[in-house]
Amino acid sequence: MESSSAPASSHRLALFALAFGSGFGVMVLEIAGARVMAPVFGLSAVPWTAVIGVVLTALSLGNWIGGRLADAGRVPLAFVLLATAATAVAPLAGSTVPRLALQLLGFIPGAVATAVVFFALPVFGLGMVTPYLVKAETRSVSEVGRRAGEIGAAATAGSIVGTFGTGFVLLPLMPLPLLLGMTAAGLVGLAGLAGVVLGRGPAPRDIGVVAIAILLVGAFAVVTPPSVLADEQTVYTSIVVREGLWTDGKPVLEMRQSGASSSVEYVSSGEPAHPYATTSLRWMDELAREYGPPSRVLVIGGAALTLPLAIVRRFPDVRVDVVEIDPRATELAYEHFAVGRDAAAERIEVVHMAGRHFLETTDRSYDLIYIDAFDHLVTVPWTLVTREAFEATADRLRPGGTIAANVLAPLAGPGDAFLARILATAESGFSGVRGYRVTPEEELDVVQNVLLVMAPEPASLPTPEWSEVAVDARGRPLTDAWAPIDALQARVFWGGLEW
Repeated sequence: MESSSAPASSHRLALFALAFGSGFGVMVLEIAGARVMAPVFGLSAVPWTAVIGVVLTALSLGNWIGGRLADAGRVPLAFVLLATAATAVAPLAGSTVPRLALQLLGFIPGAVATAVVFFALPVFGLGMVTPYLVKAETRSVSEVGRRAGEIGAAATAGSIVGTFGTGFVLLPLMPLPLLLGMTAAGLVGLAGLAGVVLGRGPAPRDIGVVAIAILLVGAFAVVTPPSVLADEQTVYTSIVVREGLWTDGKPVLEMRQSGASSSVEYVSSGEPAHPYATTSLRWMDELAREYGPPSRVLVIGGAALTLPLAIVRRFPDVRVDVVEIDPRATELAYEHFAVGRDAAAERIEVVHMAGRHFLETTDRSYDLIYIDAFDHLVTVPWTLVTREAFEATADRLRPGGTIAANVLAPLAGPGDAFLARILATAESGFSGVRGYRVTPEEELDVVQNVLLVMAPEPASLPTPEWSEVAVDARGRPLTDAWAPIDALQARVFWGGLEW
């Protein structure tokens, strides 16, 4: 009895390992692969909906086809997994596929098409694993329910570990291409295990060659050009620090988060290069001339701390609190940017938490609160632009204080609904609201920076003769209960799209 039960136990453990590995692989591909889409589509609900929808569809089809293949017995699971490993390298194509999909199809269809290219085939293959394993584990009809439950539980456990492990450990631990390459190589290992356990597998030497080739592809994809000083995945986002030339031909240092440019400063001076930052500083000068310089400023969204540094340089007695959710962004700022070398930075205090949470828990008050946070591409986090958020922001103002926000939006076409709703929300809580065009020379339907300024009393706002936005506030104010920011943001990309 003992000699026969030991091999049976090993056989079952191997089947559970295959189920666990397939579930783990699905979540690594889904979470890490979505980061590859982020430079083009961001990390909003739109691309995540596309990814999750495609993954669930592929899993369902894989279960369905896998059951039939398992019953037919003509295609071994080992070969299914080997083919799956080969398709799992698709996300290593980087941003080429997402950019092409966006250009040809538009935002939402492009996100779905990219998810199909990146995830459909490998997840379809992994979806086939469970039916094969249930058939291999079942010895009689009377135990099929229990066996199916056990295999399903093992696969789900793998997905759970894959979810937490990828998001909290693997993404910050290694470059994204290497993680995806290692995942594909791991699937090759599962193919080898399936061949040993279920028979009719590829030769071990062939499996080893394929695994090494996939790892080399992943390692090759890690190579970055000399102009890139840092390229990292964090728990919150992807961060790239790179050198380059600005539109005026001068050398700059830039930090990009989730594919979007968040901070740019001139190498020679450390001053901001972004027009929105220089316009915001000019507006602060107007504020100081009319009402006196600020003594305490809050900036929500720090990135490379280029704007906070410019503020403390401009006003010798001001102290600036910065709320930045990602500690690694702050570390890279002090490592590469001017804030790490300027004595004025001693008057900057950085707090790492969500901006809304800080507003609702701090007891400090401010002359100016500047919102410069983006959670993907063009969108400020919805938690900062609802009526409740604006109320929490106003509660932190000193008498006569003002709020400013950097907003990206077109000023005409279907995409202007995004700015119109934010204006409606602001006007529902403040009697003084204005929006200034940062680049008046831009066409109205082009996505552009808008400096939105607000105050409880209109008298607290300076009135420079600048070009104001011609978008009227309309629609229901955004609230915590209903803030369809992602749908509004998607309209920014719908202009000219034929459905």
